[in-house]
Amino acid sequence: MNDNMSTILLLLTSFILSAILSYVLMPLVKSLARKVNLFGIDVHKSWRPLVPKIGGLSVFIGVTTSVMITSFLFNMVDNRVLAFIISTGLAAIVGLWEDFRELNPILKPVLLALAGLPIVFMGAYYPYPNLPFVGKRMLTILYPILVPIAFTIVTNAINSMDVLNGSMTFTSIVATSTIFLINLMKYNVLPAYLCISLLGSLAVFAYYNKYPAKFFPGNVGSLYVGACLISIAIIGSVEIALLIAILPQITNEFHIIYSMRGFRSAKNLLERPVFVENGMLSANPSKKAPLTLVRMLTSRCSLSENEAVKMLVIISTISAALALITEFFFIK
Repeated sequence: MNDNMSTILLLLTSFILSAILSYVLMPLVKSLARKVNLFGIDVHKSWRPLVPKIGGLSVFIGVTTSVMITSFLFNMVDNRVLAFIISTGLAAIVGLWEDFRELNPILKPVLLALAGLPIVFMGAYYPYPNLPFVGKRMLTILYPILVPIAFTIVTNAINSMDVLNGSMTFTSIVATSTIFLINLMKYNVLPAYLCISLLGSLAVFAYYNKYPAKFFPGNVGSLYVGACLISIAIIGSVEIALLIAILPQITNEFHIIYSMRGFRSAKNLLERPVFVENGMLSANPSKKAPLTLVRMLTSRCSLSENEAVKMLVIISTISAALALITEFFFIK
Protein backbone atom coordinates (compact mmCIF):
# COMPACT_ATOMS: atom_id res chain seq x y z
CA MET A 1 0.00 0.00 0.00
CA ASN A 2 1.43 3.40 -1.00
CA ASP A 3 1.78 6.31 1.42
CA ASN A 4 -1.25 8.23 0.11
CA MET A 5 -3.59 5.25 0.47
CA SER A 6 -2.20 4.50 3.92
CA THR A 7 -2.81 8.12 5.00
CA ILE A 8 -6.37 8.09 3.66
CA LEU A 9 -7.08 4.82 5.46
CA LEU A 10 -5.60 6.22 8.69
CA LEU A 11 -7.75 9.36 8.52
CA LEU A 12 -10.95 7.49 7.67
CA THR A 13 -10.39 4.89 10.38
CA SER A 14 -9.65 7.58 12.99
CA PHE A 15 -12.76 9.61 12.12
CA ILE A 16 -15.12 6.62 12.03
CA LEU A 17 -13.72 4.98 15.16
CA SER A 18 -13.86 8.12 17.31
CA ALA A 19 -17.40 8.83 16.05
CA ILE A 20 -18.61 5.30 16.84
CA LEU A 21 -16.98 5.30 20.27
CA SER A 22 -18.54 8.65 21.20
CA TYR A 23 -21.96 7.50 19.98
CA VAL A 24 -21.78 4.29 22.01
CA LEU A 25 -20.65 6.21 25.10
CA MET A 26 -23.52 8.73 25.15
CA PRO A 27 -26.04 6.47 26.99
CA LEU A 28 -23.34 5.44 29.47
CA VAL A 29 -22.48 9.08 30.16
CA LYS A 30 -26.17 9.83 30.71
CA SER A 31 -26.42 6.96 33.21
CA LEU A 32 -23.32 8.20 35.02
CA ALA A 33 -24.71 11.75 35.18
CA ARG A 34 -27.91 10.37 36.68
CA LYS A 35 -26.04 8.31 39.29
CA VAL A 36 -23.86 11.19 40.48
CA ASN A 37 -26.54 13.85 39.89
CA LEU A 38 -24.49 15.92 37.45
CA PHE A 39 -27.20 17.92 35.70
CA GLY A 40 -27.22 21.57 34.69
CA ILE A 41 -30.17 23.90 34.25
CA ASP A 42 -30.62 25.19 30.71
CA VAL A 43 -31.16 28.81 31.77
CA HIS A 44 -32.02 30.02 28.26
CA LYS A 45 -35.22 27.96 28.11
CA SER A 46 -38.46 29.14 29.71
CA TRP A 47 -39.12 25.62 31.03
CA ARG A 48 -35.53 25.42 32.42
CA PRO A 49 -34.87 21.71 31.70
CA LEU A 50 -32.24 19.69 33.53
CA VAL A 51 -29.53 18.48 31.12
CA PRO A 52 -26.64 16.04 31.78
CA LYS A 53 -23.61 18.31 32.01
CA ILE A 54 -20.72 15.88 31.47
CA GLY A 55 -21.47 14.96 27.86
CA GLY A 56 -17.91 15.93 26.98
CA LEU A 57 -16.74 12.71 28.64
CA SER A 58 -17.83 10.91 25.46
CA VAL A 59 -15.56 13.17 23.40
CA PHE A 60 -12.62 12.73 25.77
CA ILE A 61 -12.88 8.93 25.96
CA GLY A 62 -13.83 8.58 22.30
CA VAL A 63 -10.88 10.57 20.98
CA THR A 64 -8.35 9.16 23.44
CA THR A 65 -9.34 5.56 22.77
CA SER A 66 -9.42 6.12 19.02
CA VAL A 67 -5.95 7.69 19.04
CA MET A 68 -4.54 4.86 21.17
CA ILE A 69 -5.96 2.16 18.90
CA THR A 70 -5.16 3.76 15.53
CA SER A 71 -1.67 4.90 16.54
CA PHE A 72 -0.88 1.28 17.44
CA LEU A 73 -2.50 -0.18 14.29
CA PHE A 74 -0.80 2.28 11.94
CA ASN A 75 2.53 2.42 13.78
CA MET A 76 2.09 6.10 14.71
CA VAL A 77 3.12 5.83 18.36
CA ASP A 78 5.81 8.35 19.29
CA ASN A 79 6.50 11.02 21.91
CA ARG A 80 4.11 13.48 20.23
CA VAL A 81 1.14 11.11 20.39
CA LEU A 82 1.89 10.21 24.00
CA ALA A 83 2.29 13.88 24.96
CA PHE A 84 -1.04 14.65 23.25
CA ILE A 85 -2.83 11.90 25.17
CA ILE A 86 -1.33 12.89 28.53
CA SER A 87 -1.74 16.68 28.21
CA THR A 88 -5.30 16.54 26.92
CA GLY A 89 -6.16 13.90 29.51
CA LEU A 90 -4.90 16.14 32.31
CA ALA A 91 -7.03 19.03 31.00
CA ALA A 92 -10.06 16.74 30.91
CA ILE A 93 -9.42 15.70 34.52
CA VAL A 94 -9.28 19.37 35.55
CA GLY A 95 -12.59 19.92 33.75
CA LEU A 96 -14.22 16.89 35.34
CA TRP A 97 -12.98 18.02 38.74
CA GLU A 98 -14.65 21.38 38.19
CA ASP A 99 -17.87 19.70 37.05
CA PHE A 100 -17.99 17.75 40.30
CA ARG A 101 -16.72 20.50 42.56
CA GLU A 102 -16.14 24.12 41.61
CA LEU A 103 -12.46 25.06 41.39
CA ASN A 104 -10.92 28.23 42.74
CA PRO A 105 -10.86 30.62 39.71
CA ILE A 106 -7.15 31.28 40.31
CA LEU A 107 -6.24 27.60 40.73
CA LYS A 108 -7.96 26.55 37.50
CA PRO A 109 -5.62 28.39 35.06
CA VAL A 110 -2.61 27.17 37.05
CA LEU A 111 -3.74 23.55 36.71
CA LEU A 112 -4.39 24.04 33.00
CA ALA A 113 -0.89 25.47 32.57
CA LEU A 114 0.50 22.36 34.26
CA ALA A 115 -1.47 20.23 31.80
CA GLY A 116 0.70 21.66 29.03
CA LEU A 117 3.97 20.55 30.63
CA PRO A 118 4.01 17.00 29.14
CA ILE A 119 4.25 18.65 25.71
CA VAL A 120 7.39 20.44 26.93
CA PHE A 121 8.98 17.60 28.90
CA MET A 122 8.42 15.06 26.12
CA GLY A 123 9.81 17.39 23.47
CA ALA A 124 6.64 17.34 21.38
CA TYR A 125 7.23 20.82 20.01
CA TYR A 126 9.37 22.64 17.46
CA PRO A 127 10.86 25.85 18.95
CA TYR A 128 11.07 27.62 15.58
CA PRO A 129 7.56 28.99 15.02
CA ASN A 130 6.66 30.47 11.65
CA LEU A 131 5.59 34.09 12.19
CA PRO A 132 3.72 36.24 9.65
CA PHE A 133 6.00 38.25 7.35
CA VAL A 134 9.23 37.41 9.23
CA GLY A 135 9.29 33.61 8.87
CA LYS A 136 10.89 31.20 11.34
CA ARG A 137 12.31 32.52 14.58
CA MET A 138 14.40 30.59 17.10
CA LEU A 139 12.68 30.57 20.50
CA THR A 140 14.48 27.68 22.16
CA ILE A 141 14.43 29.32 25.61
CA LEU A 142 11.14 31.22 25.40
CA TYR A 143 9.00 28.60 23.65
CA PRO A 144 8.81 26.09 26.56
CA ILE A 145 7.60 28.95 28.77
CA LEU A 146 4.95 29.96 26.23
CA VAL A 147 3.47 26.45 25.96
CA PRO A 148 1.76 26.33 29.41
CA ILE A 149 0.63 29.95 28.98
CA ALA A 150 -0.91 29.05 25.62
CA PHE A 151 -2.61 26.05 27.22
CA THR A 152 -4.30 28.25 29.80
CA ILE A 153 -5.41 30.86 27.25
CA VAL A 154 -6.77 28.45 24.64
CA THR A 155 -8.53 26.05 27.02
CA ASN A 156 -10.23 28.90 28.87
CA ALA A 157 -11.14 30.59 25.59
CA ILE A 158 -12.89 27.47 24.28
CA ASN A 159 -14.51 27.00 27.69
CA SER A 160 -15.85 30.57 27.61
CA MET A 161 -17.77 29.83 24.40
CA ASP A 162 -19.89 27.13 26.06
CA VAL A 163 -22.83 29.42 26.77
CA LEU A 164 -25.56 28.34 24.34
CA ASN A 165 -26.72 25.02 22.93
CA GLY A 166 -24.08 23.99 20.41
CA SER A 167 -22.04 27.20 20.61
CA MET A 168 -18.81 25.61 21.84
CA THR A 169 -19.22 22.47 19.76
CA PHE A 170 -19.95 24.07 16.39
CA THR A 171 -17.37 26.86 16.70
CA SER A 172 -14.79 24.24 17.72
CA ILE A 173 -15.68 22.14 14.68
CA VAL A 174 -14.89 25.19 12.52
CA ALA A 175 -11.52 25.73 14.24
CA THR A 176 -10.60 22.03 14.16
CA SER A 177 -11.52 21.75 10.48
CA THR A 178 -9.28 24.72 9.73
CA ILE A 179 -6.28 23.23 11.50
CA PHE A 180 -6.99 19.89 9.82
CA LEU A 181 -7.00 21.47 6.34
CA ILE A 182 -3.77 23.36 6.99
CA ASN A 183 -1.98 20.26 8.25
CA LEU A 184 -3.36 18.14 5.42
CA MET A 185 -2.26 20.64 2.76
CA LYS A 186 1.20 20.78 4.35
CA TYR A 187 1.20 16.96 4.56
CA ASN A 188 1.65 17.00 8.32
CA VAL A 189 0.07 13.58 8.71
CA LEU A 190 0.25 13.12 12.48
CA PRO A 191 -1.43 16.41 13.51
CA ALA A 192 -3.98 15.98 10.70
CA TYR A 193 -4.79 12.53 12.05
CA LEU A 194 -5.24 13.91 15.59
CA CYS A 195 -7.55 16.59 14.18
CA ILE A 196 -9.73 14.09 12.34
CA SER A 197 -10.05 11.98 15.48
CA LEU A 198 -11.36 15.04 17.33
CA LEU A 199 -13.69 15.92 14.45
CA GLY A 200 -15.27 12.45 14.50
CA SER A 201 -16.25 12.76 18.15
CA LEU A 202 -17.34 16.39 17.82
CA ALA A 203 -19.56 15.54 14.84
CA VAL A 204 -21.45 12.98 16.93
CA PHE A 205 -21.58 15.19 20.01
CA ALA A 206 -22.91 18.11 17.95
CA TYR A 207 -26.07 16.09 17.29
CA TYR A 208 -26.72 15.79 21.04
CA ASN A 209 -25.59 19.31 21.91
CA LYS A 210 -27.49 21.24 19.24
CA TYR A 211 -30.69 23.09 20.15
CA PRO A 212 -32.49 21.85 22.19
CA ALA A 213 -29.50 20.26 23.90
CA LYS A 214 -29.77 16.71 25.21
CA PHE A 215 -26.27 16.99 26.69
CA PHE A 216 -23.97 19.79 27.79
CA PRO A 217 -20.23 19.31 27.14
CA GLY A 218 -19.40 20.50 30.64
CA ASN A 219 -15.98 21.72 31.67
CA VAL A 220 -14.61 18.25 30.93
CA GLY A 221 -15.66 18.65 27.30
CA SER A 222 -14.75 22.26 26.62
CA LEU A 223 -11.38 22.14 28.39
CA TYR A 224 -10.54 18.87 26.64
CA VAL A 225 -11.38 20.29 23.21
CA GLY A 226 -9.30 23.39 23.94
CA ALA A 227 -6.37 21.22 25.06
CA CYS A 228 -6.66 19.14 21.89
CA LEU A 229 -6.57 22.24 19.69
CA ILE A 230 -3.52 23.82 21.31
CA SER A 231 -1.69 20.47 21.51
CA ILE A 232 -2.27 19.78 17.81
CA ALA A 233 -1.25 23.33 16.88
CA ILE A 234 2.02 22.99 18.80
CA ILE A 235 2.76 19.52 17.43
CA GLY A 236 2.01 20.67 13.88
CA SER A 237 3.72 24.08 14.22
CA VAL A 238 0.54 25.93 13.22
CA GLU A 239 0.21 27.97 16.41
CA ILE A 240 -0.42 31.31 14.66
CA ALA A 241 -3.15 29.81 12.47
CA LEU A 242 -4.93 28.40 15.52
CA LEU A 243 -4.78 31.69 17.44
CA ILE A 244 -6.32 33.50 14.45
CA ALA A 245 -8.95 30.78 13.95
CA ILE A 246 -10.12 31.07 17.57
CA LEU A 247 -9.89 34.86 17.85
CA PRO A 248 -13.64 35.07 18.64
CA GLN A 249 -13.18 32.70 21.58
CA ILE A 250 -10.05 34.50 22.81
CA THR A 251 -11.76 37.88 22.47
CA ASN A 252 -14.77 36.57 24.37
CA GLU A 253 -12.59 35.27 27.22
CA PHE A 254 -10.57 38.47 27.60
CA HIS A 255 -13.72 40.62 27.51
CA ILE A 256 -15.15 38.50 30.33
CA ILE A 257 -11.97 38.75 32.41
CA TYR A 258 -11.74 42.51 31.86
CA SER A 259 -15.41 43.25 32.58
CA MET A 260 -15.35 41.08 35.72
CA ARG A 261 -12.08 42.66 36.91
CA GLY A 262 -10.13 39.41 36.92
CA PHE A 263 -10.81 35.70 37.26
CA ARG A 264 -14.22 35.11 38.78
CA SER A 265 -16.48 32.09 39.10
CA ALA A 266 -19.58 32.21 36.89
CA LYS A 267 -21.64 31.27 39.95
CA ASN A 268 -20.64 34.55 41.59
CA LEU A 269 -22.04 36.73 38.81
CA LEU A 270 -24.20 39.54 40.14
CA GLU A 271 -26.05 39.77 36.84
CA ARG A 272 -26.28 37.60 33.74
CA PRO A 273 -25.02 38.99 30.39
CA VAL A 274 -28.38 38.42 28.65
CA PHE A 275 -32.07 38.29 29.49
CA VAL A 276 -34.42 35.65 28.09
CA GLU A 277 -38.00 36.59 27.26
CA ASN A 278 -40.36 34.55 25.07
CA GLY A 279 -37.44 32.48 23.83
CA MET A 280 -35.45 35.55 22.71
CA LEU A 281 -32.08 36.68 24.05
CA SER A 282 -31.58 40.37 24.84
CA ALA A 283 -28.45 42.10 26.13
CA ASN A 284 -28.43 43.09 29.78
CA PRO A 285 -27.77 46.88 29.80
CA SER A 286 -26.35 46.79 33.33
CA LYS A 287 -22.68 47.71 33.70
CA LYS A 288 -22.37 44.95 36.29
CA ALA A 289 -23.11 42.25 33.71
CA PRO A 290 -20.05 40.62 32.09
CA LEU A 291 -19.28 41.64 28.53
CA THR A 292 -19.54 38.63 26.21
CA LEU A 293 -19.87 38.05 22.47
CA VAL A 294 -23.48 36.96 22.92
CA ARG A 295 -24.25 40.13 24.87
CA MET A 296 -22.68 42.23 22.08
CA LEU A 297 -24.60 40.33 19.38
CA THR A 298 -27.90 40.94 21.17
CA SER A 299 -27.22 44.57 22.09
CA ARG A 300 -29.11 46.02 19.09
CA CYS A 301 -31.82 43.43 18.58
CA SER A 302 -33.06 40.31 20.30
CA LEU A 303 -32.03 36.95 18.87
CA SER A 304 -33.26 33.42 19.35
CA GLU A 305 -30.73 30.97 20.76
CA ASN A 306 -30.39 29.31 17.36
CA GLU A 307 -29.81 32.65 15.63
CA ALA A 308 -27.14 33.63 18.16
CA VAL A 309 -25.30 30.32 17.65
CA LYS A 310 -25.45 30.72 13.87
CA MET A 311 -23.92 34.18 14.18
CA LEU A 312 -21.13 32.81 16.39
CA VAL A 313 -20.43 30.13 13.77
CA ILE A 314 -20.34 32.76 11.00
CA ILE A 315 -17.86 34.85 13.00
CA SER A 316 -15.76 31.73 13.63
CA THR A 317 -15.84 30.88 9.92
CA ILE A 318 -14.55 34.37 9.04
CA SER A 319 -11.70 33.92 11.54
CA ALA A 320 -11.01 30.48 10.06
CA ALA A 321 -10.76 32.00 6.58
CA LEU A 322 -8.33 34.62 7.90
CA ALA A 323 -6.27 31.83 9.48
CA LEU A 324 -6.03 30.02 6.14
CA ILE A 325 -5.08 33.22 4.31
CA THR A 326 -2.44 34.07 6.91
CA GLU A 327 -0.95 30.57 6.89
CA PHE A 328 -0.61 30.28 3.12
CA PHE A 329 0.03 33.89 2.06
CA PHE A 330 1.72 35.70 4.94
CA ILE A 331 3.83 33.04 6.63
CA LYS A 332 7.09 32.33 4.86
